[in-house]
Amino acid sequence: MSGGRPRGGAYGFLLYVFPTDFRREFGEDLVQLHRDRLSETEGRWGRAVYRVHATVDVLAEAAHEWGQRVRTWARGGTGMDGWKQDVMFAVRTLRRRPGFTLAAVVTLALGIGATVSIFTVVNGVLLNPLPYPDSDDLVVLWTRDTESGNRSRSVDHPDVRAIQAAVPGLRLAGYSGTRPTLTGFGDPQIVFGARVTDGMVELMGLEPLMGRDLNAADDVAGGPGVAVVSHSFWRERLSGDPDVLGRTLVLSDVPWEIVGVAPEGFDYPGGSDVWLPRRHGDDGCDHGCRIMNAVGRIEASASFEEVSSALEAISARLEEEFPDVHRAERFQLEAMLAYEVADVRTALWVLLGAVGMVLLIACANVANLLLVRAAGRRAEVSLRATLGASRARIARQLLTESGLIALVAGVAGLALAYWGTAALVGLAPDDLPRLDQAKVGGSVIAFTGTLVVLVTGLFGVLPAMHMSRGVDASRGGRGMAGSRQSARSRHALLVGEVALSLTLLLGAGLLFRTLEEMNAVELGFEVERVERFRVSLPDVRYDSVSVGPFLEQIEMELTRLPGVAAAGWGFGVPLASGNISASTHLLDRPEVAPPDQPVFDLRPASSGFLQATGTRLVRGRWFDARDRHGSLPVAVVNEAAVRMHYADRDPIGLLIEPDVTWGFATSPEYTIVGVVEDVVKYGPRDEPAPALYVPNNQFGANTGYVSIRLAPGAATAIPDARRIVASLDPSLALWNVVTMEEVVAEANAPTVFFTTLLAIFAAVALVLAAVGLYGVVAYAVTQRTREIGIRIALGAASAEVTGMVLREGFRPAVMGIVLGLLISSFAARLLSSLLFGVGWNDPTVLVSVSLLLLTVTVVAAAIPARRASRVPPASALQAD
Repeated sequence: MSGGRPRGGAYGFLLYVFPTDFRREFGEDLVQLHRDRLSETEGRWGRAVYRVHATVDVLAEAAHEWGQRVRTWARGGTGMDGWKQDVMFAVRTLRRRPGFTLAAVVTLALGIGATVSIFTVVNGVLLNPLPYPDSDDLVVLWTRDTESGNRSRSVDHPDVRAIQAAVPGLRLAGYSGTRPTLTGFGDPQIVFGARVTDGMVELMGLEPLMGRDLNAADDVAGGPGVAVVSHSFWRERLSGDPDVLGRTLVLSDVPWEIVGVAPEGFDYPGGSDVWLPRRHGDDGCDHGCRIMNAVGRIEASASFEEVSSALEAISARLEEEFPDVHRAERFQLEAMLAYEVADVRTALWVLLGAVGMVLLIACANVANLLLVRAAGRRAEVSLRATLGASRARIARQLLTESGLIALVAGVAGLALAYWGTAALVGLAPDDLPRLDQAKVGGSVIAFTGTLVVLVTGLFGVLPAMHMSRGVDASRGGRGMAGSRQSARSRHALLVGEVALSLTLLLGAGLLFRTLEEMNAVELGFEVERVERFRVSLPDVRYDSVSVGPFLEQIEMELTRLPGVAAAGWGFGVPLASGNISASTHLLDRPEVAPPDQPVFDLRPASSGFLQATGTRLVRGRWFDARDRHGSLPVAVVNEAAVRMHYADRDPIGLLIEPDVTWGFATSPEYTIVGVVEDVVKYGPRDEPAPALYVPNNQFGANTGYVSIRLAPGAATAIPDARRIVASLDPSLALWNVVTMEEVVAEANAPTVFFTTLLAIFAAVALVLAAVGLYGVVAYAVTQRTREIGIRIALGAASAEVTGMVLREGFRPAVMGIVLGLLISSFAARLLSSLLFGVGWNDPTVLVSVSLLLLTVTVVAAAIPARRASRVPPASALQAD
């Protein structure tokens, strides 16, 4: 055997699973024994069986050998070789170098603290189960169009009942949001709630705190007016009344008897405080009236696959029975947790990966510190070797020091994580789901402990290997830390730092470009000096004819205020809830089947809507006093509708008929009288969809938003708006009161949040990389002081010396940039779902980030280069 390498074909290669010294001592014998036994075995099949047994024996014995060594190493030997002595010596060593210790601990603590903070959010949002028993069994229902591939959460009431009857392994409940006005408790208040087909509390695996849950018997036309209230509603608005069952709530002028109180903390869906029966039939909705969502629970007696198969069957049956509304429609299930976090999953994993890169850079910096520090410990390590310490013994001592640094940094990082998590929660947008679950608990502490072990390995193993392997007692340890191998390791670490820094900078740059593109999108409405609020009129007192005039009266009173330039009402306003999608007949062309009809966003509005929101009329006219109930029905389309459906003709004067009604019994044929510019629906990322505006006087919607355009210099009109609404109807409440600047900021908030965090991580990474670069170049200058002095003494110019030192830092930086571009070509693709208007390989960002890193490289290397060019030859020649 030569150099510890046993010869013997595949078997000899297999012996590499043993420790090196074991192979040196027994490798040749094992190979020879293997050959002898193989030659004694008869038949091809017999030799094949023997080889399998031999492989298993080798692996088992190697595992046993390594296990014994790990146990011996963990026990720390006996006497002065024990763990206690290692720890005490490490403590003394680190205390003698407080500057180095502090720098290492602070660097790692920042990296660990940031990583644990992000992990806390990831753990709370993505990894923790939902707060319901057996939450893995909870699902949400989707409908998928097999022709277009589009998915929707919207279902109709008959869908829910058909699935309940045909899929016994699935408990299902449908719901839609409701925002009734609560009266009788002081000022009118809006209550967030849900209209449900079946009890939501029991579906989630919970039991009411008091009374009963709603059930299917309540969901009938003219059914009982019963309600379940949330625990917080019961405690805060009903003063925790123990006799609450049987009390009456008046919601939008309708009495509801309280029959149950939900358990504490339950508010599904969407922060609901009250649950009311759907009472199917009261609203006239049937097949095709998709105004509900549905959630379910897969029973223990059924599997996900079985339920999915049954859903496929009921989908096919509904398509056959009702082809007009269910053609090419299939039901699908998705885990509720996956659905709730779908919009933030990718971004949070990207953030965790980004902060992990920062931690890697921090570890690389500390590893470089340890490699540089090794130069001052050459004599110490060589002396220990002279006194008989083995290479493994020296490595263990060095790893103990690294472990202590990591342990202190881990404790400090965990403390920082408490503050960091609170800061993240404060910065996060309000609609980030499950943020209340982001808490530093047992799993986070366990993660921190694992991180400490990992960090010890990341920054401690390489220096320990170099210092223990480079021992040369005969030379007093000279040449160990300054060896070419150590220098190559430092440069490799620096290349990795630069590569990771470039990846982070590229991600931050792409998100910044995304924000620029989002801000450049034409929103189709004014943002400055515009306020809005929502108001809902109760059905029992406002019919379809009286709704429009009442809203016009609010509009007229507001426009009389001195600080108001315009006011208008609309349903389905920009960046808001309350959007209606309607299949639409284009009556200027041959009729098509309902599933093939174009879909328009239907937006009832008032005559003052355009002026109040700042939306531009492209041609034709807008609504005015002529457009009332009983007059010619008119409509206005947007530019997207013209592009998609009227590119070959002028829409003005053509007839159009949506299949959705509100207050009036029938949907009229509307004559198109105008075209307005496109308005974003949910956010700047959305492609404009065809929209149809109709006068609310001819539609009868009883809930929507009042927009107010303020005159220059006016502060706010909301207090006056409250007074005006109260004077017209004291039972009405204003809610969702915001400025359009706040609305736009909220729409952009997720991108701003993730961009800010990624930019912070990138900046930290850049600073760490610059510090690492400076340290490596400065140490190289120190090691080459004598050489530099000789060069200067022989006539080398300052510029030559400066260039030589700059190249010392420039080479690893350029290599790091090239490696970083390769890494980024894969990593940046993960950002694709977060980007808008910019590709992952955007040349502007790539060039800018590369130039930034090169500039930082020059600056970081210039300081030691300048110092090197001024080295006095006489003193340099005396240096050792």
